[in-house]
Amino acid sequence: MRINHHYNYLALSGTLGPENCVNETCIYSNQHIGDGIVLLTSERNAEIASSFPVTGNYEANLPFHVAEVPGKGVGIVAERKIHKGETIFIRSPTMMVQTAPHVGLEPRTRDVLYDLAVNKLPTKGRELFMRQMGKDIYDKIETNCFQMYIDGANDSGSHLGCYPEISRFNHDCRPNIHYRISNMTHTTVAARDIEPGQELSISYIELMLSREERRSRLRKWGFECTCSHCSMSDEEVAASDARLQKIEELEAAIENFNETVATAETGAELVDLYEKERLDIYLGQVYTKAALNFALFGEEKKAREYALVAVEAVERESGPNAADAKAMRVLAENPKAHWTWGKRRRGKYEKGE
Repeated sequence: MRINHHYNYLALSGTLGPENCVNETCIYSNQHIGDGIVLLTSERNAEIASSFPVTGNYEANLPFHVAEVPGKGVGIVAERKIHKGETIFIRSPTMMVQTAPHVGLEPRTRDVLYDLAVNKLPTKGRELFMRQMGKDIYDKIETNCFQMYIDGANDSGSHLGCYPEISRFNHDCRPNIHYRISNMTHTTVAARDIEPGQELSISYIELMLSREERRSRLRKWGFECTCSHCSMSDEEVAASDARLQKIEELEAAIENFNETVATAETGAELVDLYEKERLDIYLGQVYTKAALNFALFGEEKKAREYALVAVEAVERESGPNAADAKAMRVLAENPKAHWTWGKRRRGKYEKGE
């Protein structure tokens, strides 16, 4: 599929603001990017955001359609086969709200500010936003928007980014879609092959949890999860929970350099468990761990093999410029020259030795 990327910058594209300021929180709006974009944030954050490229594949021939999904309401269903690694959506936020005023402003003041902000969107953007689940604007933000940072992990840079089209993706505890947010751009990528007619899904929560823990967290969204993984028999659930427990043990062993708990094959065992659990959205990190572990034990062929697979998975999950993808390319090129080479085989782990 050909992806049309339309890059723009808020600072160069007719952004209005600051307007309607309450304390340090002001409205900044632009009707000419995507379906429109409105920010409720501080002047400093607005300046940082203005340096980010905002982009989207708004004119692409998207490989899905919106449909009613039994038991879930509206969802997104594949129109054709979608291949693993295929980019599906690239979107800039329709609305982005700094977290501090979202939780700290007096509710009546906050709601007036939100009404003013949404009304600065063009018709399509406003309709898309208001169509999201939630009884009012505050509730829609709480239910549908993604936590994101535009100034590192500083609290002042914490925001909630609203991407109304993305909110149509339903949850699955073993999702087939991976997403990432870079600067303000939200990108969704197929984590595995998806057949025509299958629903596209993302995860709303951390997935390394038992069924009961997952369902408990998901009740925040007002539903009891009935995905295929949560609907397994009690015996299958027990086996899955046991695999998750084993994953936790193996990851602790790999990280433990004070005791000889891990072996050269521990990383491969970990990969096998992740794949059996269909944790496809996490494969980049586990292939990386396996590659490094084989290098630590001086296993050249397997270190290179897992590093090459890790590059592909990390790029799928985190983008082509991800630090781990670059690191795995270096490892694959010459495992023996890597700083990890043979450190565990010699019973040592002194970086830079």
